[in-house]
Amino acid sequence: MTTNGRPFPKQTYTRPAGLVRRLGAMMYDFLIIVAIWMLLGFARLPFLAEGVDAMNDHAGPGFQSVLFLVTFGFFTFFWRRTGQTLGMQAWRIRIQNSDGRPISLTQSLIRFFCGAFSLSCLGLGHFWMLFSRSKKAWPDSLSESEVVYVPSDKEIARLNTTDADKAVTAEPADKENRKQGKKKN
Repeated sequence: MTTNGRPFPKQTYTRPAGLVRRLGAMMYDFLIIVAIWMLLGFARLPFLAEGVDAMNDHAGPGFQSVLFLVTFGFFTFFWRRTGQTLGMQAWRIRIQNSDGRPISLTQSLIRFFCGAFSLSCLGLGHFWMLFSRSKKAWPDSLSESEVVYVPSDKEIARLNTTDADKAVTAEPADKENRKQGKKKN
């Protein structure tokens, strides 16, 4: 797959995202998508023929195609721009290539259809990550992308201070060991 764009920041601190975070982000995004669909349905009302009962009207293939394109556009826009939909931002996860760059349009398309297929299989494609050595779900594997957890700035600062503390405490121990080694010789 081709990679475009510059790498996302904070690559050093990312790690594979867990299933709970992924499912949480999916629920957030589902609610947003339903709200968008409702708005599109309301926007469609003035264009219905007179005498048509809007509650019993079966939307034709044109309206369903619009719903599909808007849904695909929503995910593709966010995945390619920031690697995060609104739900993913809330759960601090991001979709990216293994080199830390945004996914391509082709990868977005594959990921979108594979994600829908995974959900239609009662979520098996997403639960697959629990049994996979690489911890990747079907959409990750087939689109050659990965979903990573992105820690907050506070978590990164805490990790940096912990690493600095380990380095400081390791130095005196190393000096003490060297002194004891010299005394024995």
